[in-house]
Amino acid sequence: MKIDCFTHVMPQNFYQRLKAAMTGPDYLSGMLDSMPELADMDRRIAIMDDLGVDQQVITLSSPPLEIAISDPVVAAELARVANDEIAAVAANRPDRFIPVGIVAMNNPEAMVTEAGRCLTELGMKGVLIYTSAKGKPLDLPEFKPFFDLMAKLDAPIWLHPARGGGQPDYAGEDVSKYWIWQVFGWPYETTAAMTRLVFDGIFDRHPDIKIITHHAGAMLPFFDKRVEWVYDRPGLPELVQAKEKLRLNPSDYFRMFYNDTALMGSIAGMQAAYAFFGSQRLLFGTDTPFDGLGGEGFTADTLKSIDAMPIPPAEREAIYSGNLQRLIGS
Repeated sequence: MKIDCFTHVMPQNFYQRLKAAMTGPDYLSGMLDSMPELADMDRRIAIMDDLGVDQQVITLSSPPLEIAISDPVVAAELARVANDEIAAVAANRPDRFIPVGIVAMNNPEAMVTEAGRCLTELGMKGVLIYTSAKGKPLDLPEFKPFFDLMAKLDAPIWLHPARGGGQPDYAGEDVSKYWIWQVFGWPYETTAAMTRLVFDGIFDRHPDIKIITHHAGAMLPFFDKRVEWVYDRPGLPELVQAKEKLRLNPSDYFRMFYNDTALMGSIAGMQAAYAFFGSQRLLFGTDTPFDGLGGEGFTADTLKSIDAMPIPPAEREAIYSGNLQRLIGS
């Protein structure tokens, strides 16, 4: 069985409501025209059938609500609209789709309320957040009640990178050039968020909390020895106080994250992620439909990259479906 743990949707009614409410740049122009699989679920199921994918976890597509909508009340209202529609899509085809909710991160109180509604009323299996809330780090006190709730309800958190082209790469410039913000900025943002959570002690407060990163743990599998050399060794004054409150070495906590396999088919990248996290912390995920050719391109390549790893069949089965099923209790 194959369950894609990280795909995106943009329900039609929510799409129109979001466009009408947006006060900044139009992030949505042409989105459904270029990627109809964001809303056309029959078309999506046909692609799944062609690829041999049994189920998909569906999460709301970018842009983050807190970036698209500056009013925190309106952003929270739109989160409810999105969650109602995503839940309805999954309820219509529970054999194919697993719903995950969204929250407005510029409204921390509503984050907790809506996350609870998603999990206890709508039957959703987790909640997606971004690596920052319009630039605010996840280790701020205002976000702790959300993490406390997710740990209490034993529900996974999907962690998606957030960085836009309007965030320049160098001082004195207004924008990021050459898509640096996405190609390299997203892995950096994910790694930075993971690091802030580790040093904030989230895994000591909630040892069993389930956080699923996008793109296979970002930079960590490739900088494992750098992490161990800098963070695990004694003697760096800036880190002494931060490490005093941690029970384990920082590198041990980094390995507690769960991670999808959305590496666009990179075999070397997949092997690095496997070496760092192990088979029990990897979950088949593709970023559909943002993976090329309407879900047929890099999804097929991702399947090949998993199949190319010389690992026991039981571990491959765990990556394809067993690990996710364990996390969501199905």
